[in-house]
Parts: sequence; structure tokens; C-alpha cells
Amino acid sequence: MARQTQYDLDTLRTLVNSGKSKADIMTEMNIKNHPTFNNLMLKLMDTDKKYYRVKSSRRTKSVKNPVVKIGRRNTLTLSAKNLEDSGFGPGDSFTVSFSKKKISLTLQEK
Repeated sequence: MARQTQYDLDTLRTLVNSGKSKADIMTEMNIKNHPTFNNLMLKLMDTDKKYYRVKSSRRTKSVKNPVVKIGRRNTLTLSAKNLEDSGFGPGDSFTVSFSKKKISLTLQEK
């Protein structure tokens, strides 16, 4: 016997067909977690014998600023991973400026 759900599959079907994103549907139906949403989608597809595609919420990738420490010899080292998508490379020269609690590096023109 199939387990009953507290969520209405007709409402889910309507929201999916209207083109709502996963985040919008979860908010509107008061679904708290992603596994519950995924299980409901599987149940809906099994019931209708049809595949449904839901738009993703298109999260913007949050950029975390790297944390670096000043070493024992008063050096500040930025690893290749820190500079990965910066566009800076070996041989680039920078002008250094200091202000209250801030160090700024400005690329020198070649």
C-alpha cells in the first residue's frame, strides 16, 4: 500500500506546469527540505507516468574572500588557489597601499 503524503500532488502538478522554480514551489507548498521535495516529484512522476522538469533556482555563486596570515618572517603569501580566477599570474607587479585595517594591492601597468 502506498504511503499517504500531507502534500497535495495536484497543487504540485499545477506549480510545476506553471514553470515555477524549485525554491518557489518549496516556499509556496511549505516544504522544508530538498529530499521531501525530491520524493514528492518522484511520486508525482510515478502517478502521472510522465517526466516533469523543474527550473533550478539559479543561485549565484558566492565568492568567499580568501583568508591569509602573515607568516613568521612578516610575509604575506597568496597561493595559486587564492589567485585561481583573479586573472593575475607570475611576473605581475603590484603597488601596495596601507590604511586602517586594510592592505590594498593594485596591479601596475606594464
